[in-house]
Amino acid sequence: MSGTDERQALSEAGEEKGWHRRESDRVDIYHRDRYRVRVIWQGSDTISGASFFADEMYEAYTRDLAKVRTWLKK
Repeated sequence: MSGTDERQALSEAGEEKGWHRRESDRVDIYHRDRYRVRVIWQGSDTISGASFFADEMYEAYTRDLAKVRTWLKK
């Protein structure tokens, strides 16, 4: 997979697991059931950071795209 495909690849992976995605400029917001993941992008290949929420309560923050993929596998 090329680096420029990371944002689209993450979107497709989330969709496969039932996540709904809303895009707003550099931010993708994924939600499913009681969970929400907010990802801020630098272009389409690198994230600035991402936050994980459960029941609207902040749970975790990361700058690691692999960790975001783990969250979306839930």
